[in-house]
Amino acid sequence: MLYKKIPLFFLFFLFAVCILAQMPEYYSDKLNGKKNKELKTTLYLLLKDHTRIPYGSSYGATWTVFRKSDVRPDGSIWDMYSNTRRSFPSGTTGSNRDMNIEHSAPKSWWGEGSDSREFQYDASFDLHHLVPSDAKANMAKSNYILGEVETATFDNGVSKVGTAYVGNQAVSAFEPADEYKGDFARMYFYVVTCYQNYSWVSSGAKMFQSNEYPTLTDYGKELLLKWHRQDPVSQKEIDRNNAVYSFQHNRNPYIDYPDLVEYIWGKNIGVEYYMENIPHILEYKSGDFIEFPDTKKGITLYKTIHLQGKDIKSKVSLSISGDNFVVKPTEVTADQLNKGIDIELIYIPLGFGWQSEDLLISGGGLADNIVIHLKGLSVPEQVARIFPVDLKASYRLNDGSVPLQLNIDGASAWSGNGVALVNGGYVFNPEVAGVGTHYLSWNCNGVSGKVKVIVK
Repeated sequence: MLYKKIPLFFLFFLFAVCILAQMPEYYSDKLNGKKNKELKTTLYLLLKDHTRIPYGSSYGATWTVFRKSDVRPDGSIWDMYSNTRRSFPSGTTGSNRDMNIEHSAPKSWWGEGSDSREFQYDASFDLHHLVPSDAKANMAKSNYILGEVETATFDNGVSKVGTAYVGNQAVSAFEPADEYKGDFARMYFYVVTCYQNYSWVSSGAKMFQSNEYPTLTDYGKELLLKWHRQDPVSQKEIDRNNAVYSFQHNRNPYIDYPDLVEYIWGKNIGVEYYMENIPHILEYKSGDFIEFPDTKKGITLYKTIHLQGKDIKSKVSLSISGDNFVVKPTEVTADQLNKGIDIELIYIPLGFGWQSEDLLISGGGLADNIVIHLKGLSVPEQVARIFPVDLKASYRLNDGSVPLQLNIDGASAWSGNGVALVNGGYVFNPEVAGVGTHYLSWNCNGVSGKVKVIVK
């Protein structure tokens, strides 16, 4: 029987296809509808439980992963710290003696010691930020923060170490080559997500904060966002992420979905995140309220809201659940909504009191209809504000009972300490209420309110 050799590139292709097929399943729909801290914490819960790979050069340890994660197309070691081409040792174990295992985020930042035999923290073993490094560059980098170096004390054409500035403060910093700045930014985003429960010490406190969110200082956030935007995800990062995942069984989400960065730290803070190709509305979600100013019966009020969709597939319908509000237009195309469109809401109260109705957004491929609550208050024409009549702010304990009434026509109901219904009308008795501060509640024609009264 003849056996055909399968080309190596085909095996890598199959590996990549398998990994990509698993990617949506890995994230599932856990991230959908989340924003800010909740989104970051959801990622933390997804990332934190992973396989710890032994540290070192023995078989199955760090350097074994490097043979898959940090190899150039020509088979040499991919070193982001220098341009020197070096080879992996022959066989399946061992490291290159001119290179180190480099913690891109220095291990001293979470209090780890220098003896790898005594490592305790998961971050010290995490291949998503451990990379092979030129030994001289690694030594020069030390445990410095990332920065844009103005005066260099070390520069090998790829790595630069020297003086940078955090505000007006001069600090020692490491600056990678432009082609790797995004790589480092996304590794750091991963670290402050996967290990958001750590306390950051040493010089790391200039970049990281000891909290769940945002976990980056203003300096760290500004620098990493800049590098992330300037240097987009490369095929090298994608391949490395897949390789590390095959050993460590967790992923760097900021490589898989780079736009996550903007939703957690960047320009989309406060906006709900959705995985690609899932139709959704950016600014509003079910349960949100839109409230109109007080008006009078028959007086029309207008409010414009901006609706921005993402991945909307077809036309979307807009409708109101009652008769006191109107929406225009009542239908928008997918293209209009994906580009963003202004919607006009009109409040025309047909009676007095509070009117509450719902704006319903449906269609377009949305998984669920979006229901936004609309609310407005209509007061009688002769008054701009409803308030109690002849009720003082304070009374003495022995003052007599006071009738409770409002400045509008209609029966009102009252409740609170010292309130009683007497001969068909409500009164407030300071002696019954007792010394102290009391809040009296009223309701009339569906309109309600409270008033504070002090008894001395």
